[in-house]
Amino acid sequence: MRKFVALLLALVIAVPGVAAAQVANAPVGSEGSPAADTGYFQQTFPVTDHVWVLAEPKFQVQPIGNVTVIEQSDGLVLVDAGGSPGAGRRIVEMVRSLSKKPVKAIFISEWHGDKPQGLSELMKVWPEARTIATRQTQAHLSDPRTMNTPASPDAKRNAEFVKLQSDTAARLETLAGKAKTDADRQGFAAAARMFRQYAIDVDGALTLTTHENFSDRLSIPDRIAPVEAMFLGAANTDGDAVIWLPKQKVLVAGEVVILPFPYGFESYPSGWIDVLKKLSAIKFRILVPGHGLPQHDRRQIDRMAAALKDVRAQVKQLAAQGLSLDQIETRVDLSAQQASFVGTDPWLGRWFKEFWQTPIVVSAYKEATGKPIVQELGG
Repeated sequence: MRKFVALLLALVIAVPGVAAAQVANAPVGSEGSPAADTGYFQQTFPVTDHVWVLAEPKFQVQPIGNVTVIEQSDGLVLVDAGGSPGAGRRIVEMVRSLSKKPVKAIFISEWHGDKPQGLSELMKVWPEARTIATRQTQAHLSDPRTMNTPASPDAKRNAEFVKLQSDTAARLETLAGKAKTDADRQGFAAAARMFRQYAIDVDGALTLTTHENFSDRLSIPDRIAPVEAMFLGAANTDGDAVIWLPKQKVLVAGEVVILPFPYGFESYPSGWIDVLKKLSAIKFRILVPGHGLPQHDRRQIDRMAAALKDVRAQVKQLAAQGLSLDQIETRVDLSAQQASFVGTDPWLGRWFKEFWQTPIVVSAYKEATGKPIVQELGG
């Protein structure tokens, strides 16, 4: 199972930036598509006046991050661009259904593949749009050590990557057939259908870096919906962007806040705690997380901060005893966290351990022992 999770991690964190010369449009999320019943396709949720979020309605083994749409007087501002070319094409259709205004700016909140991989499709439709990220995220998007991006489009590699998704779907179907519980049987079967669609969606994937970057703050003024982008410190990545809409009092948190549980891969536990504290001090009415539906309170912020403090305390104490990472992983107890985040759901419990418990313990161990946390695929 750990080898399979390692494969899934590669899919979650970054899609290799490959492109074919021509790709057909992936089918829109509707009847007849492989993942129509899995919740993989983003849906439109109104947030408040002039603000919508295109969100996956429930947790996916291959997450596709939320895209926030902000309507300004003379155009639209998007936060993130979807996790594949297929998602990007669907996002274009969804955005056009909300407003006839052009997209004028697109923020990429972090480098993980579910945020920028639809950008190439959006730029075909709105080529004049500004593309913006923090300085760190912009650098990662152009760095092959992070994104595993070839120097030029490679049709052969594209075909290999598409096949990898189909192979992953086949492996999931096998796991569904061997599952001993209804939760696993249904979960693996739905994940297999989702990966069948993902194989279609990633055809022609290409990583684009942004035209602009910022180190602290960047504003896009407007009389209807002014936008303030902020970098508050390393948290889920070393370059998380947070977007604040002061007039609407909406906070778009990116993957600094995730539901139902956070993803801990190569993250910064102590910095993340500090950033969550800063978010909690903002007087927002609505919080839009990187995954999951809009929230109207601070409960997930508080839950995540408490979880991070708990992990750091446990790992620090065990590391001080001279225990190895392997030994620490067997002794850390996050059962109370699991109950807090996912209750007794056995399917979510499985992925809580793989997406949160295992990677966050690694990061906490690195912090406790003075080892660097490297923002790199497989780092």
